[in-house]
Amino acid sequence: MAFTVNMDELKKRAAALGQTGLNMAQTGVDKSIQLAAIAKLRASNLKEESNLRAAYVELGKMYFADHGADPDEAYVSVCSLIGDIQAAIAANNAKIAELKVSPEVAVEVEVEAEEAEAEAAPEEAPAEEAPPAPETSEKDDDGDYGFTG
Repeated sequence: MAFTVNMDELKKRAAALGQTGLNMAQTGVDKSIQLAAIAKLRASNLKEESNLRAAYVELGKMYFADHGADPDEAYVSVCSLIGDIQAAIAANNAKIAELKVSPEVAVEVEVEAEEAEAEAAPEEAPAEEAPPAPETSEKDDDGDYGFTG
């Protein structure tokens, strides 16, 4: 009789262990489903953020087209920068056209100081330096430059 009691106890423990294993497996499945749903939502957010950036760019292009010549006070510095960049691109395109016609034309290309140093000494390892202080405008000391986001 003692043997049957121990056998019954053993069956109960085996059933309990089996149920515990099933519970743990179900928990793992549930967690996997949860993580997959989170990953899917994060991927969707990345796509939406990309769409948002594209919409901001389009909005900026529309504003510049409509108000670039006479922008609101908050946008003067950015519109001026865009105008300067467009002028530099136009000048470079004119030089490209000139070079296509006459390749003997001497052209100087302005290169940032850091780029020129990198081209001059490529075999040297860069020295450890403190990062340069960010440039600040007298008008926008808080670094906001009228952008929000």
